[in-house]
Amino acid sequence: MSTERSGNSKGMRRFQKRARQQADKRALQARILETAQKEFASGTLETVSIQKIADALGYSKGTVLKYFPTKILLLMAVKERNLEEMADRLEQVRALHSSGEARLRRVMQAYIDYWVDNPDHFRSLYSMAGTVEDRRFPDGVYFGQTEIARKGYGLFVTSIAEYLSELGVEATPGLTERLATALLSAAHGVISLPLGTPTMKWPDIRGNGRLVLGSLIDAWSVKIKAARRTKTWPRISIGDFLSSAAPA
Repeated sequence: MSTERSGNSKGMRRFQKRARQQADKRALQARILETAQKEFASGTLETVSIQKIADALGYSKGTVLKYFPTKILLLMAVKERNLEEMADRLEQVRALHSSGEARLRRVMQAYIDYWVDNPDHFRSLYSMAGTVEDRRFPDGVYFGQTEIARKGYGLFVTSIAEYLSELGVEATPGLTERLATALLSAAHGVISLPLGTPTMKWPDIRGNGRLVLGSLIDAWSVKIKAARRTKTWPRISIGDFLSSAAPA
């Protein structure tokens, strides 16, 4: 019996040791990503090096390379981490609202708030440094084609689809994607302007975001109201939103 207990005790200690080792590895990986994020936010793919990141961490270059064999893979991991965190935040916001329009407005506000709170994430995720090929994984998949990138974009497409459906709209193919792209373009302008011109004293970025995005959604609602009087209602295409005709 004592031998059996001794064996069980040794097995438990080995398990606990492995668990601690795995936890330590996850913690170090998280530290590497946090440090790399700051470096990529303030530099470029050309100026940031694995050695520089290792020095900032206080570890050897070889230690960092064990987790991320290339600088490209490290940058991609930083981007994926940022998108996952942002997507989780938006999903939480979506779950709080039953109205399609309220959900869409709150999602866009949360999107602006996230980047205002985490400007380094925005800089590293949407850096224009490097080439298109710098955004491709070794298996040939581009970052924009990854599951998390599609998931993030899909949250906006779904929110718009729900907003349109609530208003009785039958959207033509591609309409929700066009509208999602318009909202994201506006949101990125709100964030990029102050980040790109830091010496300017831009007032209330969050308020600017609500103003720009809210005005865009308000304009869409007006266009949809006008479309109700057309022969093609409830079917709506991008042309209905691009029309410059004033509502009657």
